[in-house]
Amino acid sequence: MSQRRSSSEDSATRDRLLAATTNLIARDGIAAATSRRITDEAGVNLAAITYWFGSKENLVDAALRGQVAALVEPALAILERDGDPVTRMAAAVRYLLSTFAERQGQSAAYLTALLEVTRHSDPADPTRAVVARVRERLAAVNAELVASGAVPAWVDPDAMAALIIAAGHGIALQSTLDPDGPTVESQAAQLAGLLIAARPHDGPTEASRPRGEDSGRTTNRSE
Repeated sequence: MSQRRSSSEDSATRDRLLAATTNLIARDGIAAATSRRITDEAGVNLAAITYWFGSKENLVDAALRGQVAALVEPALAILERDGDPVTRMAAAVRYLLSTFAERQGQSAAYLTALLEVTRHSDPADPTRAVVARVRERLAAVNAELVASGAVPAWVDPDAMAALIIAAGHGIALQSTLDPDGPTVESQAAQLAGLLIAARPHDGPTEASRPRGEDSGRTTNRSE
């Protein structure tokens, strides 16, 4: 009994370290996440960092990756469901943006996590991989939407997927920079209107759709 209780307490210590690191980064920036401040915030001793993570750098990395995974994994699950692609896309977009709204205080930590990834060139980085998975799943749903006629034929599924992700990141950044501006909910409603409620007659004509270099593609398409 005592061993099980001790193991549970140890696990709680690990969770407190992760939460303390995330809170410090969100509140005061990544430079504030020193070993001393983390352990003071978590209410544990310095040795706990080495015991659980090996180093403070590993702890920070785990905390930042956790921020991305906590937001993105549920959205992936929504996109991977069976059923109507419009419903799945709308639900995923609503989930992501409502989560940003609910966790607005954590947006800085999430954005820091993304920024830290750009400092490393490893294409196998777990955060890069999970963002790529989101893009791939969004692109697959976009392709379903195009095929069904729910969105205009000029929509490029992969490029639109990247745009949706960029919009989500932009909303998180904008809300952090201008907390007194439009709410995340109102921005989400605008984005949903653009991405989900569009109909073929609402977009550019076939003649005016982006092509070649203008579409951001490096390969040429036959006309």
